[in-house]
Amino acid sequence: MTRIFAKKNRFVTTAIAGVAALALAGCASDAEPGDEMSATEDAMEATHDAMDSSAEASDSMDDAMEDDSMEDDAMAADVPAELDFTATTLMDGEEFDGASLAGTDAILWAWASWCPTCQAESPDVRAAQEQLPDGVTLYGLPGQADVASSQGFVETYGLEGFDHIFDEDGSLWSGFGVAYQPAFVLINDDGSIETIGGSLDTAEIVEAAEALASK
Repeated sequence: MTRIFAKKNRFVTTAIAGVAALALAGCASDAEPGDEMSATEDAMEATHDAMDSSAEASDSMDDAMEDDSMEDDAMAADVPAELDFTATTLMDGEEFDGASLAGTDAILWAWASWCPTCQAESPDVRAAQEQLPDGVTLYGLPGQADVASSQGFVETYGLEGFDHIFDEDGSLWSGFGVAYQPAFVLINDDGSIETIGGSLDTAEIVEAAEALASK
């Protein structure tokens, strides 16, 4: 915004300097006084027009910036608090923005490498991932363990077919209200989020996914 005003001031200064030059040129010429006055008035009128155009451009820029700010605020308001996080994916270490889940249908499976129940249900989760309806995405949400043991869990149980969002300290679990594992977090594209504690078999996971897709 400061740059806009600076440009406008330079424009006005240049225009006024132009008026002064015309006035001096009139004094040094053989033109009639009336002609000199007319030229000066024309230059002043042009300066006023330029100032008005610059002000309109400044106002338009202000409106555009205000619209962008309001749009950013609206987008932020559409992201549930639970999805306001950044993490990394377990297997490749890439950044994952929780806000990217807003407006989507997704299931997060909270598991831990040391959890025997999670180990036992892994084949059901893997099978369910292959039967999900279009538009529903499954993510693993491993936590409270180190990277090596968690990666070993994925490799041992053949869970490489979907991304796993690493939650080493369990803070994401807490944000979703996961008190123990396993658990499933159901994210609906309408902004609602439901957490189900305990195991789900293949049919139950697919049924939950179909319910998300139908809403």
